[in-house]
Amino acid sequence: MRYSARMQSRISDTPVRRAFVDTQAGQIHIRRAGAERAGRVPLLLLHQSPSSSLTYAEVLPFLGAERLAIAVDTPGFGESFRPDCAPTIADYARWIAAVPAELGFDRFDVMGLFTGAGIAAEIARMFPHRVRCVVLAGPPVFTSEQQAGFVANAWPSAPQPDGSHFAVEWQRVMARPMAGMSFERRCDSFNEFYRGGANAIWGEQAIAVYPMAETLPQLSQPTLILEPNGINGDCRRAAALIPNGRLERIDHLGYSMMQVIPETVAARVQAFLDEKNAA
Repeated sequence: MRYSARMQSRISDTPVRRAFVDTQAGQIHIRRAGAERAGRVPLLLLHQSPSSSLTYAEVLPFLGAERLAIAVDTPGFGESFRPDCAPTIADYARWIAAVPAELGFDRFDVMGLFTGAGIAAEIARMFPHRVRCVVLAGPPVFTSEQQAGFVANAWPSAPQPDGSHFAVEWQRVMARPMAGMSFERRCDSFNEFYRGGANAIWGEQAIAVYPMAETLPQLSQPTLILEPNGINGDCRRAAALIPNGRLERIDHLGYSMMQVIPETVAARVQAFLDEKNAA
C-alpha cells in the first residue's frame, strides 16, 4: 500500500504530542497523534522492553493520519511512574488499560511489539468487551530453551557504580544489525534503556515467564500477527493458537522496523483495522 499525495500531506500535518495521564496507580506518559474519527476506535501502542513510547515516534504520524494513535510508556520505563516491586505482565496490563479509560474511550484497538505484544494480549484477554482488534508484532511464544535464555539473560545489565554497564549495553546496541537506522537514532534508543533506573530489567523478566501460549487461545478478537526478522519467539505458532488470527510477514528486522520502515508497518496495520471497520 502506498499513501496518496493527499494522505502524505495529512501525515506531514499530523504532529506527535506528549502528555501525562493520571491513573489510580500513578502518572503514565504518552505520545499521541491524530484525532478521533467516526468509525475508527483509538489505537493503543505498547513498546518492547527495555524501551519507551519513543519506539513509535516515526510511525505515529502515519497511524495518526487515519485515527487517534496513543503510544504508552510502560510503567517503570520512559517517564511513567515507577512500580514499587517487580510487576507481572498482568500488572502492566491493568495499569495501561486505565489510560484509554481515563481519556474517555470505552473501546480501543491495541498493538504491541515483543514485551508490548505480551501486554497487549493480556489486556485483550482481561478486557474482551473493551478491546476490538489486536495487532501483535513478534509475540514472544518461546521454546523452553528460549525461555530459559531470557530468564537467565534478561537485560539491560544491572547498573554498576563504575558505570561499566553502559559499555556492555552500548556494545550490544551498536552490534545489532539494524540496517537503515542512523547512529543518532540508535543513541536515542540506547538512552531509553535506563530511564527506569536500577529496575529497568523488570520488563524482560516479566515477559520471560509470561505464559503467552496459554493466553493466545483465549483471545476472541480479530488478531493480526506481524512476523518481522530477528525476533525471538514463534510467530507462526502464535497465529495458529489464536481462534481468529492472521499471520503476515514483514521482511525487515523487528528491532528497527518501526523507525526505518514506518510507512510499511502503518500501512499493514491500517489495512487490517480498516478491514475490520468495514466488516
